[in-house]
Amino acid sequence: MNIGILIPELGGGGAERVAQIFGNYYIARGHNVYYFIANTKIKQDYPVKGQIIQTNIKSCTDGNYSDIERLMKLFLASFKIRKLKMRYKIDVAVSFMEEFSYLNVLSKGKETVIAVMCTVLSKREEFNGFLYKKRIVRFFYSKADKTVVLTQYALNDMHFRYGIPLKKLIKLPTPVADLEIKDNENAWSFGSKAVVCVGRLELVKQHERIIRAFSYVCQWEIDARLIILGKGPRLKSLRNLCEKLHIENHVVFAGFTENVPFYLQNARVFVMASKVEGFPNSMIEAMHYGVPVITTDSFGGCSEIVKKPKGMGYVNSVVFCKYGILTPNMPSGKFRINSKISEEEVILGEAMRKVITEDNIYEKYRRQSLKRAEMFRVEKVMERWNNIIKEGQ
Repeated sequence: MNIGILIPELGGGGAERVAQIFGNYYIARGHNVYYFIANTKIKQDYPVKGQIIQTNIKSCTDGNYSDIERLMKLFLASFKIRKLKMRYKIDVAVSFMEEFSYLNVLSKGKETVIAVMCTVLSKREEFNGFLYKKRIVRFFYSKADKTVVLTQYALNDMHFRYGIPLKKLIKLPTPVADLEIKDNENAWSFGSKAVVCVGRLELVKQHERIIRAFSYVCQWEIDARLIILGKGPRLKSLRNLCEKLHIENHVVFAGFTENVPFYLQNARVFVMASKVEGFPNSMIEAMHYGVPVITTDSFGGCSEIVKKPKGMGYVNSVVFCKYGILTPNMPSGKFRINSKISEEEVILGEAMRKVITEDNIYEKYRRQSLKRAEMFRVEKVMERWNNIIKEGQ
């Protein structure tokens, strides 16, 4: 079987990580996998075993164009994708990210077309251009053979907000592969009270909220450390925030690293406070290493992963769920760096402190993390993918 994976790039993001796992799985089983990406000159953080094909496609959102002109650019780019699909005799085309999913649909021939939605589209405030208009989303995702969403929240979003027929939607979580453990020349030097978070340094991840909550922890635990793994445009502003809060010696910006297991094996707790998350791979990877998880009750998959109690409405305190700890969603809107730490940030900080200092809570959620991670192992999730592909052929 020849599988085409359409994705703009293979940088350090969640969708890119899923594309890597997906392709490597089928390569290991004797299939041919081709990655059709926008530009190979961009650093590809995730190495893949399949063949990378440069399309040289420029985004239709670049430049000051009308919606009609953007649509025409999509159609023209789809001809290039169609030729590539024919050249490599693609049987199944799986796409990630909106623009490349639209190209996948427009270039459809006899192959099975599957679009993957890795986020909760309506909750991404920064997604407000041509590609994200309701009628555009409805048209393209309805034309795919199947659209895979990662959580029930995302399924409801695509069906009720965008009108995608239920028969076209499949809920399927992200497969989580074992991370490659690399030798590390340096010994662990961050102590036994390390709080780890993983994710690109972008506004949607709300690292500033985690930092402010951690400043509360530092008032009580002077030997605690916050380790932030990831790269992105907000590095400088986050460093400045640490200095304003006088915790710069307690926060480590480790950047993007291929040796995430080194940090997870030594972490006391994993924390996430995003505005919205489709299905965070990093959270399941932390669980795989037995790291207790704390997450805010944000839009998307986080509360589903830790299994928020059914019927529970607004979270206004620390909630000890079955597989992790839930704290209130962060208040919307901007805040000043010098503003007082919010009640929600204090509650998040208190949850961190509990896991750091109370061994019974740590041990309980260490065991529960390991149990939860088993449910998302590659073999289990990809077996369902095999069924989807068989049904489409």
